[in-house]
Amino acid sequence: MKRRDFIKNLGCGAMGSTTLFSTLASLGSMNGALANNKFADTDSSDYKAIVCILLSGGLDSYNLLIPAGTGGADNGFNEYLGLRTDLAVQNANLLNRFTNPVHVGVRGKSSAYQAFGAHPGMPEMSQLFNAGKLAYMANIGTLVEPLSNYTDYQNNEKKKPLGIYSHSDQQMQWQTSVPQSRDAIGMGGRLADLLHACNDNEELSMNISLAGKNLFQRGKNYAEYAISDNINANNVGFESLPSGWSNSGLLTELRNGAIDNMVSETYSNLLQKTFATTTRQSIAAFDSFKEALKKVPSFTTTFPNNNSLADDLSAISRVMSVRNELGAKRQIFFVDFGGWDMHDNLVSGLNERLPMVSAALKAFYDSTVELGISDKVTTFTISDFARTITSNGQGSDHGWGGNTMVMGGAVNGGKIYGAFPQMDIFTNPVNVSFRGNFIPAVSTDELYAELALWYGVSPADLCYALPNLGNFYSYSANNYPLGLMNMTGGVSTIDRPQNCLVY
Repeated sequence: MKRRDFIKNLGCGAMGSTTLFSTLASLGSMNGALANNKFADTDSSDYKAIVCILLSGGLDSYNLLIPAGTGGADNGFNEYLGLRTDLAVQNANLLNRFTNPVHVGVRGKSSAYQAFGAHPGMPEMSQLFNAGKLAYMANIGTLVEPLSNYTDYQNNEKKKPLGIYSHSDQQMQWQTSVPQSRDAIGMGGRLADLLHACNDNEELSMNISLAGKNLFQRGKNYAEYAISDNINANNVGFESLPSGWSNSGLLTELRNGAIDNMVSETYSNLLQKTFATTTRQSIAAFDSFKEALKKVPSFTTTFPNNNSLADDLSAISRVMSVRNELGAKRQIFFVDFGGWDMHDNLVSGLNERLPMVSAALKAFYDSTVELGISDKVTTFTISDFARTITSNGQGSDHGWGGNTMVMGGAVNGGKIYGAFPQMDIFTNPVNVSFRGNFIPAVSTDELYAELALWYGVSPADLCYALPNLGNFYSYSANNYPLGLMNMTGGVSTIDRPQNCLVY
């Protein structure tokens, strides 16, 4: 690979589509590791990974998690059917029913129903749920502070997220968990800022992206290291830009020209050091990957074909398999699996795509079992927003609070966390629209705080990781935001004050 092409295909490849200063700021100084946050336990078995899967476009998640009761005190499916009409799964017997799901409320709220099942195309998810390896978050979404009802939503006394029904805003806010700002760094990036020094090889980013540049993994001091899903010892597989960008024509010409100019210039100010450091350590990371990938073992787990999400998750499994060679004790992965903006053809669209998600996630979980790290890898899904409960005649439109999945051996699974809303848009106090849009019962902060504590973030650092968390939760020993994760051995107690206003 030519020197110019190598540099172009790293994170610096985005310089042709953004400003020099903002790109270098997002890449940060790789020497800024917080060395005093290293774990005391340096055993090679001390490994944890978080995998964030963005289902971009706005998944209609009220067909992901579905009330299954059909009579008596729990008539949830019939209420669901009456409200969703042509969008609903039409026969309760088709649902992949959960075996005695446990309901875990949040902040005094609980689900309106007791019996639930998954979409008919997701049998693998019900299998993992019933085995205690997967949980659902019910009615979760972006919040600055709790909103109890329509009155809270309407008045101006409480803060609301910016652009609640906007794709760009809500994707941004799910990735930053700072819904009041359009200029925040990412949640995964803040975790890397805090814990990157835990890794033996600090030249290789903790954050590895299968979706090019992204906001979730952009921190104050660290950014993502982008690879492609065909990564192997002969093809390290760098990606330069997200798939939505064009790599041809004028953009490529401008980008290449800008990078050529920067490489040929000699800077005598701060940019020189930052760029040189980033380039030098990117080259070192390239070499680390190339050598490590020669040791990827043969997997018996089979990933489904013709499934781009499965391809990405398979690549993540291969990277995890050489975690020791990479000197990685903490890793964060990011995947984007789009196509969920279904304003029409929703039923057929979900019938096509949800089985792909279910099969890919199950194969990925099985691969972590094969690697012996199933309790050290936690995977979760996010999406822009849920969609309207009622039909527009062909599909559904932009909503707010919805349902997500969390999977892994350390997940206290077989449970539904949060408060699934009553399928009634006329009397439900958390409905804010005649189309059926629900105020989230669970904030992204509460989910991320649970993951952060499990991942190794000190309670003293939670305010840096999640600036709004204090509006929902205050840490105390053995009292966790949701109870979602198995916190074996407790959490770190490093006491280091942080500036909680750093977004």
